[in-house]
Amino acid sequence: MENKKNLQVDAAICDVRSVSEETLTAYGQVSIDCATLISNPEAKALLAKHHVEVSTATTLNLDGTVKVSTVNGVMHLTPGQAPCAEKMFLLANGCLDIAPGCEELLKSYAGIMVNGTVDAPESMTGLLTGLTVNGCIRTYPDGCIRLKNTTVLDRTFPLRAKQDALYHAASRIVALNGDIDFAKLGEKNVRFASKKLLITEGLVEAALPLFDEKTDIQIVPDGCVYLDDDLELNEAAIRRYGGKLCIDGDLILLEDGPWLDQVTYLRVEGNVLAVKELADRLSSMDMTYDALYLVGGTPLINRASIHLTRGMLEDSERGVSLVACAMVTVDEDVPAQLLREKLVSVIACAMVVCTQEQRAVIELLAQDVAKICTKDEKDAPKDKDPNLVEIDAAFYTL
Repeated sequence: MENKKNLQVDAAICDVRSVSEETLTAYGQVSIDCATLISNPEAKALLAKHHVEVSTATTLNLDGTVKVSTVNGVMHLTPGQAPCAEKMFLLANGCLDIAPGCEELLKSYAGIMVNGTVDAPESMTGLLTGLTVNGCIRTYPDGCIRLKNTTVLDRTFPLRAKQDALYHAASRIVALNGDIDFAKLGEKNVRFASKKLLITEGLVEAALPLFDEKTDIQIVPDGCVYLDDDLELNEAAIRRYGGKLCIDGDLILLEDGPWLDQVTYLRVEGNVLAVKELADRLSSMDMTYDALYLVGGTPLINRASIHLTRGMLEDSERGVSLVACAMVTVDEDVPAQLLREKLVSVIACAMVVCTQEQRAVIELLAQDVAKICTKDEKDAPKDKDPNLVEIDAAFYTL
């Protein structure tokens, strides 16, 4: 009896529409693991006949004459593009941005599936029902001027704004600069459409008539500064930005000092990571955040790779915390007892490599750690099955 090899296909997209009896009988067993399976009734029957194992999140049933176009990232559909000359299915992984006037272009596709976000004019809502979207659909008003998803207005915006214009920001408009002349924008009959408005108290009265009633209004004290990134809060940051901060990211607070008295308002649209010694101080501050992580000792943060040595632990009076490090390797000569005494916490690290004895200590301290393993487990080669043919691809046609 012929000893046939087995076939294992791992792919983001697997097209089985042209699979043949000859191909399937060439293997003992066939298994397919994919995010999207492109098939048709004939292929399904053939796969079932040969007991092919299929694991997939989405199945597309397409005629064999339909071609598939795959785009990763952002794809723009604009009126200047020619309609599809042949049967074409569009598979977009990322964002599909549809400009006004693309009705005929949309209709020319045999189908569209988007794994991500679709942006389209409100007038095209009816056409979007034919799309398969694993994500979200965001519509914008017809005739609007589209801004960045998060747009920060400054004092020059009223000077540049167009007469009778409707401006749209998909996520948020930020208006914290006290010099923004909303009265001038009103005189130009300017209007805004956005999911959220972050605005200071002093600007609210003049600004609200320019926004529709669907906008979520978030009011913060006058003098606040908006930052669209993570921030380590220290004396230098306070000198640069002041003590009223709106942070669109995470906040890291590792040191105490008189400069903290200047912090009067903190709005953090992310997590706060702080040393335990500041717990009481933080509870008395005017601040909002998603989650608070308190760490002890000296935090080692956002390291791509770090070796935790015996000397590092022995030299640290307060101990050490490992936070958001990609690869942590604990030297083999670090005693488990020293880890118990000096390793305070291990938070949000991707991998920790240690000995079996050290592992028991680290597992007790770990929070949101993806993998803890020994060096032998990390370096162990995968057992290769000589009778297995493995296919690993982004797009594979069987």
